[in-house]
Amino acid sequence: MKLIFQVNDYLLAWNLLYGASISQKVHNFKQKLWTTYKRKYNAGNKDKEEMLCDIKNYIPNDDTLYNMVFETEVFETIKKETEEHRLALMKIWDKNKKEVVKNVDDILRFPLLKEYNVVVFHPKMDSFLTSNQCKTNLGWGFKNDLEDSMMTLTNIMYTIIKTEMSEFEKENKAFKEIVQAILELAIHNELYTRLSGKSNYLDGDKTLTFLKRQIYPYWLMYLGCDREDMTHYMMRDKVVFDIEDYTIEKQLKKVNLYDFIKFCIKNQKYIIRINSLEII
Repeated sequence: MKLIFQVNDYLLAWNLLYGASISQKVHNFKQKLWTTYKRKYNAGNKDKEEMLCDIKNYIPNDDTLYNMVFETEVFETIKKETEEHRLALMKIWDKNKKEVVKNVDDILRFPLLKEYNVVVFHPKMDSFLTSNQCKTNLGWGFKNDLEDSMMTLTNIMYTIIKTEMSEFEKENKAFKEIVQAILELAIHNELYTRLSGKSNYLDGDKTLTFLKRQIYPYWLMYLGCDREDMTHYMMRDKVVFDIEDYTIEKQLKKVNLYDFIKFCIKNQKYIIRINSLEII
């Protein structure tokens, strides 16, 4: 799997126009455009999907507003700083890609696509864009991207994988919390823990904490843990359960993430039953 980091003028301009304002100067500029070209401004909001699906060849039907953005000194500065951010993200990826891909493959056990385009935004834009219609492309740029490089790579992979699994989530929308909890266990928790060398199992969406703790013993079985390995993982992740209360489901270490989710959905009545799990 390869990530290609690039800057796209139209998507960058679109995010400047329709995302949160990154400065008062940008806010004033947007307000002026909206007041003067209200109909064009409102119509342009829908361009995002088409841009993201055709980042190489997209040309708007009406480029009036985009050309106005391109001619500003603000855009020139934003693009220069975005290029710098792109280079920084690319260096992080190049340094760690082998480890990321190896662990993603080991955790998911199903193939992702060979190539994804990451369209970089200015970090002050603090945003990402995805499309379920064009799963190979995403927009990305956050203020804290360079603070914890392993977390940034984890978050990018989570975004890619969640988009890849969007149809599966839709098919299982009645069990969306189980799907979300397992995706968080897989990527935000296990992948980050492997990449950073420090457990991340207590972090994440607090509304999913209870469900994740219920699934956790079976998650360890999915990772291939035998009964004697589980104590080590419990100490690593600071989640405790009584091993003797569980039958080791040996087949789980042979299935992929989709099948593990299906297993948890099918067997939720006895998985979500323990009230004695502890955080240590």
